[in-house]
Amino acid sequence: MHIARHRLFKAILLTVSLGLSLSAGRTVLELWKRRDVVRDREGELTRIREENKALGRTLQDMQGEEYVERIARDKLGLIRAGETVVIMPEAGVRGPSAAQGEQRGPNWKKWWGLFF
Repeated sequence: MHIARHRLFKAILLTVSLGLSLSAGRTVLELWKRRDVVRDREGELTRIREENKALGRTLQDMQGEEYVERIARDKLGLIRAGETVVIMPEAGVRGPSAAQGEQRGPNWKKWWGLFF
């Protein structure tokens, strides 16, 4: 009877130990997986902090007088008192006389002038 009790105690102890070992193994695997998640979140946090710093610098620039003046000139077309606006023609735009000059002469001469 004493031996049967001893065997039963060993069997129960073995079963409980096996269950605890499996549970601990599962917990270790979960922690291992979460370690990768934490690493990913830390990288994302670093990226967001850098973006936040860049946005803060942009905000400071936008609140300055130079930014306001540049936007007023470029986007709104405003000028300061006493300034004169000069509008230059675009480089690719030609007058009617230049277009007529290109139209004169036979095509073979145009081709000849293009290649030789």
